[in-house]
Amino acid sequence: MNFREEIQNMLRLTEKMTPIESNRIIFAISTIGLLIGKENLLEISHNTVIDLEEFSRKAYSYIDDKQGKEVLSIALSFLPHKIETFMFVNVIEIITKFDLKHIVLDLGINSDSSVRNEVFSISSIEWINSLVSEIFKTHGGHSIYNCDCGTADFILHMFNNNHIEKARGMVISQQDYYVALIRKYFLNQDLEIVNTNTFFAPKLKDKVDMIYCSYPLIFKYEKEEVAQMIDSWNFRFEFNKKYSANLLWIINALQSIKDDGMVISFVPDGVLFNGIDEEARRYLVLNNYVDTIISLPIGILPSTAVKPSLIILKKNRNKKSIKMIDASKIYTEQRRYVYFSQEDIEEIIKLYLDDIHSDCVIDVPISEILANDSYLGMNRYLSDTIENPIKLENVTDTIFRGYQLSASELDRLSLNEGEESIYRIINISDIQAEGFVSDDLRKIKYDEKKKFEKYIVEDGDIIITAKNSTIKSAIYRGNKIYKDILSGNLIAIRVNKNIINPYYLKAFIDSKVGALALRSIQTGTSIITITVNGLKEMKISLLSEEDQEAIGEEYKINLENMIDLMEKYKIAARHSIQIFDEARINK
Repeated sequence: MNFREEIQNMLRLTEKMTPIESNRIIFAISTIGLLIGKENLLEISHNTVIDLEEFSRKAYSYIDDKQGKEVLSIALSFLPHKIETFMFVNVIEIITKFDLKHIVLDLGINSDSSVRNEVFSISSIEWINSLVSEIFKTHGGHSIYNCDCGTADFILHMFNNNHIEKARGMVISQQDYYVALIRKYFLNQDLEIVNTNTFFAPKLKDKVDMIYCSYPLIFKYEKEEVAQMIDSWNFRFEFNKKYSANLLWIINALQSIKDDGMVISFVPDGVLFNGIDEEARRYLVLNNYVDTIISLPIGILPSTAVKPSLIILKKNRNKKSIKMIDASKIYTEQRRYVYFSQEDIEEIIKLYLDDIHSDCVIDVPISEILANDSYLGMNRYLSDTIENPIKLENVTDTIFRGYQLSASELDRLSLNEGEESIYRIINISDIQAEGFVSDDLRKIKYDEKKKFEKYIVEDGDIIITAKNSTIKSAIYRGNKIYKDILSGNLIAIRVNKNIINPYYLKAFIDSKVGALALRSIQTGTSIITITVNGLKEMKISLLSEEDQEAIGEEYKINLENMIDLMEKYKIAARHSIQIFDEARINK
């Protein structure tokens, strides 16, 4: 157990404090100790019946300069108005055993595992700071501006690693601003921290070499809020739609960097391909600002399930393509969170610097991106690796979405006790992970033949989710007893069996290259959406009839083996709970 955890446990048990509150006390006491000296801090804590007013008065008596007193005032404001004397003294005794400047400058109040689920600035995440600083290091530059710098963790990281000589930070949170000011006081570097009440500040008057946009991933705003920022730009921007704030911040940052400058920004994956941001993306692509997009793992930013990407932008690029890197599988997992180890960061930087292309690194021509509605998701451009590609609509008889059945209609169609029917409904929950449709389907009344007839699936149809948190697919194996109707959140692909083997197609969909093909047409991150038109346009690999038969037959046999094994498992599981009772009866 380190000293932070020890203090957090003490204060949680006696003062009911959260880890964040405890860390603020640690930070405040360390700051006071740096200002007045460890010995003086220990002396006034031991010789005073602690109340905040008396403690503050004695602490002020050791400081002469005005700026030092301002810093002390901020530190004292972090202390609770009431705390048990013995507990306060114990905390001070523990803290003063360590390097106080190290606590204030290097560790801060947001960097230990106990606060990973708290919400704070992206610029306070240690492994993200390490990755971003390494990218900036490859570019070079002396000055940096960090938008939403939080407690200035990233800026300190850049100074500590000798990457910069001058920095400016903008922060919204007043408490973060106070922490950043304290750190600035002890840092002794060319650093300016600005506290503002808006994320939409105008472009900088003095341009910098590098800008790091660590704004919130999801931010709602009103059009009136951005007017001053857009008016400060040196070109006319048609604000026709309510674009994602992240893209507006990027455009603003580009107005504030030097001609050879670099911008790095976090964005939620949705802004890379959604319809509303198409014009804003087109501006960035058409002007050749976008250099690299790095897709990052879900969960790499604590306290959010939004999948993020890093966009790296530069001015005056000669390259006429955009590099796209899939780093979503590069991470280290520890208990309930993921992070970047030093090895992970080195691997991502190598992918960024190397010119080698692979399944996770491609260069996409700007002309191709513009032809694809400025779509910046990597998935759309990976399908070019498919052998003998053909559009799915060219090998199918039909692709259709199921019947949109409301809850009230489902209740109306449900069977009463004792009623029988040959009609059943297939729902998402009936699509098994192993790739087949459950045979235990819900039976329904079938009172309007014309209404439902076109939604009945046939043997060999491939069923795939239209809207779900994950993509599920199955091959439907028909039977002579029931007629099964597809529900609205599913899509059926009915192949032309003279052209393609349905089991071969299912094997392709399950493959790595098939998964990439599906990713090229899907939209959404939390809820994945696939459309009929998207499937029609999706490219698949059409091999020879002989190869199809071999692959399809092997897939079919393997699927039947899985179904057989699952049935044996169910029988064994049922028997497991009967063994004891049967043994007692037989006895």
